[in-house]
Amino acid sequence: MWRMAKTVAIVALVGLALAMIGRALIDDNQYAIQQKEIPKKLETNAMDQLMAEDLALTTSMFLKQLSAQLQRWADADLSEDEIQNRFEEEVSEHPHFNGFALLHNDQTDVTVGDMSVSNPNLLTHHHMSSEFSDPYEVDGKMYMLMGEETKGGQKILGEIDLSFVKAFIRNTAAVADASGNFFVSGDNPNIDWKTTADLPESIRSETVPELGWQIAVQSEQPEKEKLTYVEHQAVIKFKRPQSNFTWFDDHPDLDVVRQNDPFYVVENDKESTETLIKRLQRDYDLAFVEPNYVFSQTGTTALSTVPNDEFFAPYQWNLEQIEMSEGWNLSGGDDVTIAILDTGVDPDHQDLKDKLLTGFNAFDDSSDHSDAHGHGTHVAGVAAALTNNVTGIAGVSWNSNILPVKVLNDNGEGSSYEVAKGIYWAVDNGADVINMSLGDYYHADVLQDAVRYAYENDVVLIAASGNDNVQDPMYPAQYEEVLTVAAVDDSRNRAFFSNYGQHIDVAAPGAHIPSLFPNNQYTVMSGTSMAAPHVAGLAGLVRAMRPDLSVEQVYEVIRNSARDLGTEGHDEYYGHGEIDVAGTLQSLAGN
Repeated sequence: MWRMAKTVAIVALVGLALAMIGRALIDDNQYAIQQKEIPKKLETNAMDQLMAEDLALTTSMFLKQLSAQLQRWADADLSEDEIQNRFEEEVSEHPHFNGFALLHNDQTDVTVGDMSVSNPNLLTHHHMSSEFSDPYEVDGKMYMLMGEETKGGQKILGEIDLSFVKAFIRNTAAVADASGNFFVSGDNPNIDWKTTADLPESIRSETVPELGWQIAVQSEQPEKEKLTYVEHQAVIKFKRPQSNFTWFDDHPDLDVVRQNDPFYVVENDKESTETLIKRLQRDYDLAFVEPNYVFSQTGTTALSTVPNDEFFAPYQWNLEQIEMSEGWNLSGGDDVTIAILDTGVDPDHQDLKDKLLTGFNAFDDSSDHSDAHGHGTHVAGVAAALTNNVTGIAGVSWNSNILPVKVLNDNGEGSSYEVAKGIYWAVDNGADVINMSLGDYYHADVLQDAVRYAYENDVVLIAASGNDNVQDPMYPAQYEEVLTVAAVDDSRNRAFFSNYGQHIDVAAPGAHIPSLFPNNQYTVMSGTSMAAPHVAGLAGLVRAMRPDLSVEQVYEVIRNSARDLGTEGHDEYYGHGEIDVAGTLQSLAGN
């Protein structure tokens, strides 16, 4: 008889940069876990500036989306009854608008929703045809007014709930209005500033041009020490699976935390990890024993296909840089499934929900792939958001399905065991491509075993290289079975944070990438986490066009058609170069 226990294993996930933590290995001779030197962190100020730029772009996209809605109504010159119906529909379906008012000569004719303020005199900022107020507080919540003139001389007012701004800045930033007063800040007490005059000189900030808002970022300082494995736990694999029940009967001191044949996570809370590993490695019945490692997550002559998605032209430089429009003439990614191993994917996002398959939660074995963190939803959008649907962004492989696999919980926590379990599940449930925007600096047998399983079952594996500007290889990016992706910016230069090394295969856009965020939102993020799904999307286009190609052949066509950057030929910064979607697909068209 063996017992099940609950635990939470740690996989720190950072949306803008892969967190660097220590790595460990097992010394087979000494049966000991040894700490290895942690690669030097990137300068904090550089990453803070990158995040500030991303947040400013996200805010601009947020405002543009809301302004475009009011402009459509203003240009339509609707009757009061029609516009009231539109207002009611918008308030019921979207969380951004708290309410609407239709004014004539500054007098309210129609009010819908819970408008707390409808004073047009507050509209003191102008951008394009839109007018904006400064943020104001009502009952502890922050709001802002937006206004548009109609063709008939009326004014449409929308009261915007700024809760989304609070959600996407998280705990590392604060937002000041045009007067320099901070109205939104994270929970970190170190960023509790009142005005921009309070900012220390070391703080990095960026301005939102539409409103003159200033977004200031101060990253939390990394902990001095962080475990690279889950304490008191081990991952084991039996030489003969049929012996597992007898074995557990003989080891009553061990609780089974997780199981996914042929792997088990076992725990003894009275025994240190080092002692536990040492003891179990001497057991003849076990094929391997290792710690449950901590993991850290991490754009010819053919006519161009230009999608009508609202953010494509003004923001998605990344897709034009990789010749996406020409590539769409040759393949849309039909009948291909791309698995996203991440924090989950928002099941209700308007730019994804119609192409999501039933997913998997590696923590509780359910189909609940909800994403309260946002990283996985962003990654999924880059790879395959709904495209040419007017709304939001365009995805690389616009007709491919997304298979969400939640291997990191809502706090971005998980382990090598969950990642391996997710790979096995994705392979067994129809994945043609697997994207892994995650990893860390140590090898885990359980992970490599799963990677080999996927490769041997004809599944393309894409992994991010890491965001610490170091040569140290991450895993799974280091494995030969995986196509490893570095990041470039909009000048085709290596992104300053992108890890490098001879294991880099190709590069893709990874700086200031717009994509999806839970609750029908859109954000801009940076990192090799964003570069990888560009390549996963391209792999989806290749597999749709040539399903007969093996995994290695898919890798080769992507490498061979890449735009060479840096030193001629393969190099440690760009690999074979930046992906070229049109070039890749054109190389297959005549074969």
